[in-house]
Amino acid sequence: MVEVDKGKINKSKSRKSKRLPDIDLKSLIIGAVVFLFFPVVAYNKGLDLFTMFAAIGPLYIGYRAKTKLKAAILGFIAAIPLLYAATMGALGPIGAGVTTVSQFNEILIGICIFILGLGALISVLGAYLYQSRSKARAEYEAKKGESTKNKPI
Repeated sequence: MVEVDKGKINKSKSRKSKRLPDIDLKSLIIGAVVFLFFPVVAYNKGLDLFTMFAAIGPLYIGYRAKTKLKAAILGFIAAIPLLYAATMGALGPIGAGVTTVSQFNEILIGICIFILGLGALISVLGAYLYQSRSKARAEYEAKKGESTKNKPI
């Protein structure tokens, strides 16, 4: 793998597959932990306003994903730990006062759709922020390059 004469890694023999998407696993794990951490701590300590900081996790995932489709998929995946915590009762009792199983199932399905959709939606917003920032940066660089100020005539 290492060329003897130059001491550099030969890039032609990389094992990275061209068909697999480039997923930043570190940002996925950090985003999922943040998305889970803030609501659980907020519920246990009684700080409801602390819950809004949970959106930082999917925003970070979407910003690092760079495309909206990949961001939606990764946000959906990152919401699974929060969904598990919610269904196990870490965020409070589910369906207090529900008398039938069908009512409980409807509530549970609604919670699942809401949490998974929220993770995907916030991640798409993060990807949109990345795209708009990179577009603005490119426009700034183009504008900076064509400045006519202080040029000799």
